[in-house]
Amino acid sequence: MSTPDKEQFVTSLARGLDVLRSFGPQRPEQTIGQVADATGLSPAVARRFLLTLVALGYLAQVDRRFVLTPRVLELGASYPDSMDLAGVAQPHLQQVRDETRDSVSLTALSGTDVIHLVHLQTERLLRFAVTQGSRVPAYVSATGRAILATLPDDRLDAYFATAELAPRTPSTVTDEGVLREELRSVRSAGYALVVDELDAGITVLGVPVVPDGRTAVAGISCAIASGLCAPEAFVASRLPLLQRAAESLAGQIARSPALRHSLAPPG
Repeated sequence: MSTPDKEQFVTSLARGLDVLRSFGPQRPEQTIGQVADATGLSPAVARRFLLTLVALGYLAQVDRRFVLTPRVLELGASYPDSMDLAGVAQPHLQQVRDETRDSVSLTALSGTDVIHLVHLQTERLLRFAVTQGSRVPAYVSATGRAILATLPDDRLDAYFATAELAPRTPSTVTDEGVLREELRSVRSAGYALVVDELDAGITVLGVPVVPDGRTAVAGISCAIASGLCAPEAFVASRLPLLQRAAESLAGQIARSPALRHSLAPPG
């Protein structure tokens, strides 16, 4: 994230968003003290933000605890609608899913994570816990590595300066030097393969979506249960489909300035 101009930066707005983001699967309901701890705000300031969000309908208060309301969905719903993500991306992903029966995702870089913009579930019995808006660390994601591999050196340095390289499984690569070497290989090959690093038992193949021919604005991936297909066969059978979908989608994004500017990693 770029350094904000103090004269243009609205601190209260940033703090209010921090309060909303403090709620999640591990903290679906919170007291004032818990929100204060999660955001670094004082209890008095946290209380004012919470009560303001209750008044606006984004939170509900039950005794001393606060919980998100469905109105929060309005904040995120405007993005896919305004960019017509379903109309632009889904046909390309659907074709890959129909031919492979794999889970197929479109992701973009968001901070040190990738965020799922569109996700089509596998038709197989074993499904993955991914929904629109789900986030995973970019360094351990196939699309994350595919995107990171296209970044200029200064932006990649900035990524590693802020990313927390924590192990997700015993197979997760967390050494920065090893990851940088992996990204060089990904750039050369044009794809990233992640086996049992994000979650044990999941193999993911990702390719970058590069509208300008240089820097990726998104990534497309296929995911299967590890063991369903040997990694070499998985790459051989899926890579051409993913590359064709990424190329077609890149062409559409290049013709849509608003979508291209929206997806472009900050620099």
